[in-house]
Amino acid sequence: MKKTMFHSPAAGVVAGTAIVLSVLSFVVIHVTMSDTVHPLTGTVSTYALRFPGNVLFPTGAMGLAVACAILAGRGVGLPRQEPIRWILAVTPLMLMATAVFRTGTPQTGLTIGAQIHRYSAGAAFIALIVVALLCIHRSRGTDVPIGVRRMLGWIAALSLLTFAVTTVNTFWPGFLSGGEWRGVPQRVLLAVQSAQVMVLLVSSRRDVHAAEEAVETVKPAAASRAATRGSRQPVAVPSELVSAPVLTGAGA
Repeated sequence: MKKTMFHSPAAGVVAGTAIVLSVLSFVVIHVTMSDTVHPLTGTVSTYALRFPGNVLFPTGAMGLAVACAILAGRGVGLPRQEPIRWILAVTPLMLMATAVFRTGTPQTGLTIGAQIHRYSAGAAFIALIVVALLCIHRSRGTDVPIGVRRMLGWIAALSLLTFAVTTVNTFWPGFLSGGEWRGVPQRVLLAVQSAQVMVLLVSSRRDVHAAEEAVETVKPAAASRAATRGSRQPVAVPSELVSAPVLTGAGA
């Protein structure tokens, strides 16, 4: 098995840096723009409508996208993980659309771009929820630490709950006055799913070790095969020995 760039130490550094940069970007916009966007009523997407949010919001979304892309390439260290990797592979596309297209305002209304932003963000949230559920299912009967499985369980439960509440508050803001506090569950969902990506990056080290062990196993095996082929080469026999008669049991 050839060691891919996704299993290299550099890929791990890039993925870790990307998710940390993503989290820091969202933290900074909450601190620096607290006077213009209320965290209780304003959505996270609202930060992207003015500086510095119009720079930091795309940075946060793209950081999360890069981490998901590397996870898709290297795997999450679980058996039968192909569906997980495929979902992680398309998630960056949704996150990039969320970064490129901005949300609407009371003045502009729900434009085409705003709808692309809304449904891309929702699809990315759903994709990561499905990934968490699949990881829980695939980790059964494996040597994945119980702490990791429990953490993924809590992440999946919180993600499902906060996504459901966010959906209700978005499409039916009058229900339980959800429109007045819709920013809270959305921020919790973003934080929980960022933590999920971090957990999966740690778990992906299992695939990195497996790839490294496979490389180390293949090298001796290849050398052994080469040596075996070399030992089977025909031995050259001098022509004078071939032409000389062989006398068996002859006396002097």
